[in-house]
Amino acid sequence: MKALQGVDGRAEWAEQPAPACDVGQIRIRVAAAGLNRADLLQRAGLYPPPPGASEALGLECAGIVSEVGAGSGWQVGDRVCALLAGGGMAEEVVTDGRHALPVPDGLSLREAAALPEVYATAWLNLYQLAALKPGEKVLLHAGASGVGSAAIQLCKAFGNPCWVSVGSAERLAYCEALGAQGGVLRTDGNLQALRDFAPFDVILDPVGGDYAALNLELLARDGRWVNIGLLGGRKAELDLALLLGKRLQLIGSTLRNRDDQFKADLLRDLRQQVWPLFAEGRLKPQLQGSFPVKDAELAFAELASNRVSGKLVLLIDESLD
Repeated sequence: MKALQGVDGRAEWAEQPAPACDVGQIRIRVAAAGLNRADLLQRAGLYPPPPGASEALGLECAGIVSEVGAGSGWQVGDRVCALLAGGGMAEEVVTDGRHALPVPDGLSLREAAALPEVYATAWLNLYQLAALKPGEKVLLHAGASGVGSAAIQLCKAFGNPCWVSVGSAERLAYCEALGAQGGVLRTDGNLQALRDFAPFDVILDPVGGDYAALNLELLARDGRWVNIGLLGGRKAELDLALLLGKRLQLIGSTLRNRDDQFKADLLRDLRQQVWPLFAEGRLKPQLQGSFPVKDAELAFAELASNRVSGKLVLLIDESLD
């Protein structure tokens, strides 16, 4: 089979051995795969996959089940999307059957490929780790990103007013159309204007670094700051008196390297609590664009441009969609 691999800083569509399908696993014939910033890092040689995971790029995909292992719970022909530790940008992928979800009714496979990673990330960090309660206020940094787009919709659906920081007026308007109450542009020192909306009960932060000190100021007493990325750098100077005085929680969170059982439990919760909202029209995939796999480099360049609102996907087999 062919798969997309990071080679010398580029994405290369090349042959690699097809994995076996074992007990509890399923083989998916891939129609489309979502792009994530982790793929940019892996392509650049900066983010190797966890031990035992595929070396191919791709943390999520959607397609048709073509083979089932004993006890997987799926049938050949099922339309699924899957959360992966790697390998989604390939003609086929083998994964733990518990890490797949049914494609919501009415959605195409390319739309479904944009769902698993961002909704799993948003749900895990806001509603499981931060334990958001109805009515609590949320700040989402990088609010127009794929995770931010999912988080805004979840906040609206579960009764949590949210605000965002974004890079442009167009992206702020996009976030408000999804359900954000408002927000600020991160340029020219405008982040300080977030004080007008504070205090926040939860901050979901993929930036870290130079946002860290402000996060502590913006949080309410007993607030939770969930850090999921380091786009703003890995080091920061913090006033720990604020951490103590406000009884704040600082939570570091990753998903890709979690064990199989953790991911199975997360996706089971997602299927029960979140997936029905797609059928109700309360959640929608935010797919800005799609690229054929032969144009993968163009897709990666677009993602790296920081102009994307929502998600991009690569089309692996358009005949399936």
